[in-house]
Amino acid sequence: MPERSDKRDALSLAASLTNLKFDYVDGVMGQNIPSKALPVGQEQRKMPNSTLGSWRAHMNAIRGVVEQNLSSALILEDDADWDIRIKSQLLDFAKGSRFLLNQSASQQTYSPYGDGWDILWLGFCHDIIPKNDPRTYLIDNDVSIPQPDKMYFNNPELFSQYPNHTRIIHMVGSPICTFGYAVSLQGARKILYALSVKELRGIFDNALSWWCTDHSQDSVCIDAHPSYFYQHRAAGASGKNSDINEGLPPMEKGQTYNIRWSTRLNLEKLVMGRTDFEDSYPDRP
Repeated sequence: MPERSDKRDALSLAASLTNLKFDYVDGVMGQNIPSKALPVGQEQRKMPNSTLGSWRAHMNAIRGVVEQNLSSALILEDDADWDIRIKSQLLDFAKGSRFLLNQSASQQTYSPYGDGWDILWLGFCHDIIPKNDPRTYLIDNDVSIPQPDKMYFNNPELFSQYPNHTRIIHMVGSPICTFGYAVSLQGARKILYALSVKELRGIFDNALSWWCTDHSQDSVCIDAHPSYFYQHRAAGASGKNSDINEGLPPMEKGQTYNIRWSTRLNLEKLVMGRTDFEDSYPDRP
């Protein structure tokens, strides 16, 4: 939301210190959306204003990709966090996405992540490997990943199959949460049609997940386990961390699940030019 200067200050600083640059898309109050502007389907679902506002803000960001004819764009929610090493992490992710797209490293493509994808779902809170396409690309010895017993996730059996510090790149199975995701231009066009012009099937992350997995528009959606972006909960009073869910408890200390060298939790050290970063999930001896 534009009035949340605290979130913009922190996000702008985090981006600057990790060599990223963002354009802001204002949040939307659901009660300000005219009923005539709502897609087919909302009448039956009667979603609350907070959910509608979130959906419209995401659609505005996606529409911006279409209007500006951008080849691709990364969309982050305003509480997203990432590892200080995000750029080198995504170089490894690109190898996995190209593998899943059947495009070799030597093959010339427009996107470094390969061509033909719609969504790279880089920040989520849960997903599974789909049974209809169980292919995986493994990034071994990724020291930016916590050991499994220190990670927060809903499917521990997935990581029990692999050595510590393994990241799994795969086609999406049933992702939940949209902390961060990239869309290609073709993907943005499809999503704008499916989730706004055509209908609204549910809250935004569920609707996007269903769109990815029902393949009604031949969608191609790829993600990584664990994800590269996660929700940061800043220290402060109850309700500070969400404009949708006011019931969250206060936080004495900031926290980001699954991110070892959290950019948000290392802002002061980054500002000071220090390299003795705080490791939120150090390995056991």
